[in-house]
Amino acid sequence: MTARKDITAPRPRYRQIADALRAEIRGGQYAIGTMLPTETELCGRFQASRHTIREALRLVEDAGLVARRQGSGTTIIAHDDAGRLVQDISRVGGLLQYPDETRLSVLRAQESVLDDESSALMNMPAGETWLRVEGIRRLHGTAPPICFTTLLLPPAFAAFVEEIGQEPGPVYALLERRFGLRLASVDVELSAGGVPAPQAALLEVEAGAPALMIRRRYIDATGRVFEVSHSCHPAPRFHYRATLRREL
Repeated sequence: MTARKDITAPRPRYRQIADALRAEIRGGQYAIGTMLPTETELCGRFQASRHTIREALRLVEDAGLVARRQGSGTTIIAHDDAGRLVQDISRVGGLLQYPDETRLSVLRAQESVLDDESSALMNMPAGETWLRVEGIRRLHGTAPPICFTTLLLPPAFAAFVEEIGQEPGPVYALLERRFGLRLASVDVELSAGGVPAPQAALLEVEAGAPALMIRRRYIDATGRVFEVSHSCHPAPRFHYRATLRREL
C-alpha cells in the first residue's frame, strides 16, 4: 500500500476569490434577490483580471448561490448551497468530470465477477473479473453526499485505488497520468430512477427517492474500456445545465 500524498500547493487565485465571495454570501452580506458587485468592481477589489473574476463567479454559480445572466449581472439566489451541485456542460468535457471542489471517498474495493444484473447495468460482458470500487462523492466535507458511485477498473489498477480522492480531477484523468492511457471517447447514459435501498442510508435519503442515474464508459485510443462508472444522484442535489447552440 502506498502512502497518501500531502497536497500543499496553494489554491489558485480564482478559487481564493470564490471562497471569499461564498463566505460573504453565506454570511448574509448580500440579501437574496440583490446583485453582486459588477465584474469591473470585483476586478478592482481583488486586484485580479476579468478572466480570473469570471472563473471565480463560475464556481460561486456552480455552488447554487448566484445566477448569472449576460448583460444583467449576478443575482444572489441562495445563502446556502445545501450540498447542491450544478454541472455546466456548455464547456468541452462537462459531461466527463465533476468540479475540483468535489471528492470521491472510497468505501470499499474488491475484485468482482460481473453477474447478469451488473453486466446489463454496466453494459459489459457477464463473467468478466473487474475491480469494483464503491464510494461517496461530496461537494465539501459536511455537505450531504452528491452521489453514490460504483467504478469498474481493470484488476491491474488495484494499487491506484488509494490515490482516488487525493488529487483534484476526474478518475479517468488520474488513470491517464498514472498508466499512460489516452482517452478517446466516453459513452454516457442518463436515466431517472430510485435510490437503491443499500445506498439510501449512505446518501441520507429514503430508499426509492427520485434520483438521476449516470453511466459512463471510458474508452482509450485502442478501443479498450478502461473505466466504467455508475452514479446515483438523489434529487435535488445534482443538476445539469447545458447551452446548445444552433449550427449555421
